[in-house]
Amino acid sequence: MSLAIFFPSILLLLSFLNGFHAIVQPNTSITAGSNSTWKSPSADFEFGFLHLPSGLFLVGIWFARISDITLAWYFSPPVEPNSQIRFTSAGNLVVAYQNGTTAMTIYNSAEGDAATSAYMQDDGNFVIKDSNLVSVWQSFNSPTNTILPGQTLLSTKTLFSKGGGPSNYSLGSFMLQMQDDGNLVLKAYLWADPAYWYTSPITANMTLVFNATTALMYRVDDAGNIFNLTEITPTPVEDYYHRATIDENGNFQQYSYHKRNGSGWRRVWRAVEDPCRVNAICGVYGLCTSPDNESIKCECIPGYIPLDDQDVSKGCHPPAVINYCAENNFKLQVFDDTDFYFDTHLVSLAGVDLESCKKDVIDDCNIVAATYDHSTSTCAKKRLPLLNARNSSSSKGLKALLKVANRIESGTSELPKKKSFNVRVFLKVLVAVTATLACFFGALAVYYHPFTRRLTRKKKHLNATAIGINFREFTFQELHEATDGFTKILGKGASGKVYRGALVIGDAEIDVAVKKLEKKIEKSDSEFTTELKIIGRTHHRNLVRLLGFCIESSHRILVYELMPNGALSSFLFGEGERPQWGQRIEVALGVARGLLYLHEECNTQIIHCDIKPENVLLDANYTAKISDFGLSKLLNKDQTRTVTKLRGTMGYMAPEWLKSAPITAKVDIYSFGVMLLEIICCRRHVEICEDGKDSEDYDVVLASWVLRCVVSKELELVVRHDTEVLNDFKRFEEMALVGLWCVHPNPALRPLMKQVMQMLDGTVEVGVPPLVHEQIMVD
Repeated sequence: MSLAIFFPSILLLLSFLNGFHAIVQPNTSITAGSNSTWKSPSADFEFGFLHLPSGLFLVGIWFARISDITLAWYFSPPVEPNSQIRFTSAGNLVVAYQNGTTAMTIYNSAEGDAATSAYMQDDGNFVIKDSNLVSVWQSFNSPTNTILPGQTLLSTKTLFSKGGGPSNYSLGSFMLQMQDDGNLVLKAYLWADPAYWYTSPITANMTLVFNATTALMYRVDDAGNIFNLTEITPTPVEDYYHRATIDENGNFQQYSYHKRNGSGWRRVWRAVEDPCRVNAICGVYGLCTSPDNESIKCECIPGYIPLDDQDVSKGCHPPAVINYCAENNFKLQVFDDTDFYFDTHLVSLAGVDLESCKKDVIDDCNIVAATYDHSTSTCAKKRLPLLNARNSSSSKGLKALLKVANRIESGTSELPKKKSFNVRVFLKVLVAVTATLACFFGALAVYYHPFTRRLTRKKKHLNATAIGINFREFTFQELHEATDGFTKILGKGASGKVYRGALVIGDAEIDVAVKKLEKKIEKSDSEFTTELKIIGRTHHRNLVRLLGFCIESSHRILVYELMPNGALSSFLFGEGERPQWGQRIEVALGVARGLLYLHEECNTQIIHCDIKPENVLLDANYTAKISDFGLSKLLNKDQTRTVTKLRGTMGYMAPEWLKSAPITAKVDIYSFGVMLLEIICCRRHVEICEDGKDSEDYDVVLASWVLRCVVSKELELVVRHDTEVLNDFKRFEEMALVGLWCVHPNPALRPLMKQVMQMLDGTVEVGVPPLVHEQIMVD
């Protein structure tokens, strides 16, 4: 036999001699709770199950020789005791439940090369190799929240923080991203944050390198030019363990730990010096304090209460809707060394003193807060919702002004003594009340005179976001006037008609969309109002904002911000040129972010039940915003019970609606999958074949056509007339596969919205959807 036949075997033998315990052979497993692990040759790192305080077990890689167990990589979610990590005979690395069924797949050889061995290396990298000892998968290429020496973060790749708490390893609120323009940024991505820390854009295709020899981090371009991120590190480098982690509080920091006499991780460098500078660290209406520039404490700004009493960092909300146009409803408080920081969307007054700033805030009933900077004599008025309130080193010298709602003090008091009746005082009061009423009704007569109304219509127009309008209850008369008697119809849906209107607030006129609910409402007034307040507290860049409501007599009306570019359906399927491919990608990502927030990020989960292009609206910048969220729960008694009455729109409805099965968030996943395919293909889900089209290369149902083309490896046929997409075909193919994952008829096989988002933004690879496997088997 030739030497080529024996060469792989020789290499494998040498690897065995170099450290037998580092090699993992097929048909090997680790059981959760057994304390067995796969160790690196030096025993510095271990791969296995980490026992969490919650009692569950997390698949991970950790530093094994230090008492402070620290993860370098993990694969979530955690699993029950007696689950197993299996390196199968087929070369798959999977996590299996106790009953043997697969819970998660880490590596699937069917999607790559066949694997024959795995290695826990001394650098903390777990590597799976084929028979030629060529790597087919490695943990370094799928980072979580940490990178190690020798590891790189390629262009467009991302580290995500973990969730808050010792047992929460779900996707956190912050990310470190190596952008394609060479800028390394930290973002609170749930808030569409532009970045609270960044380096600088230099050139495309840069890589973040954690050098194994120097333990320094730097960016490097294709030409080999180096741009340092860190300058110092403890030496000798080999005497220390090193790691760089984006923590659950959103800071990216580098640490070292002495291998022989270390007593804990010592920070070498951090990106953000003031931890309260991390955007949205304490959520909406939360206040971050950091007396030592190390730890943070979250609390609600005065007058607000936590969304979750157990975790204030999730944000806060007002206990009641307050009318800030009446001065007796609030008092203005001033807080030293405090700031309501926000990059944009605020109005600044220059050349004013503190008293002028206070008066301007009191007089402006559309503003609830401001920051006064004595050094520049500026008064920055803040819009809602209030983010990034902080009292820390970066807010020294600033003064925060806040309208705090008056509260009725509780407690008992002595009964007042009975006083004699004073006729003179009574007559004075009576005259004053009579005069006040006369002035009031006279003012009303002037206000409602047609001439006055014509004058008020000439005021300037602003949108609701710019003016910071508060969620409130409107009267029917206000909305009747705002819509000119409900005459300007924007559209009609299953729950009612939508009218265009304009609300006059202060010196501005705000365009709104007013929805009159015509569908019978099963909830009581109190239940209806409670659900409305939950929806009103739901703020996200990709959700249409609910400004207020009206409950009067038999009227049930909702008031939304107006979206000037209309529905996504008109954008995609209207007459004229096809929308640009880049715009369609952003729309799809925007809808996904909005659904992720509704399903997993907001305090109360909201299942939409009617996701379709008509319920996605576009603002002036063509940002996609989901509308009508919460309507299903608002109009019906129970959203999660097994139902027989169909909800949603045919073509977008998940099959479980027709089976009287329990309705979960997976119905929205199905609808999103249908709509995702519509967005990327720019055609309706159901479309009759037009004259001249070859029926062999076409299908009336879009999902069926895409599935057939994927199986036959002819996906280009779907977009053969779209040059833009063909030039970015790899991205289109990935998004099409995500759509097929979502439209599986079995809800258990559909991904969660978090997993959908990870596949769309490239955080995880898009595997082959089950529908494709099933179709191949049928064929």
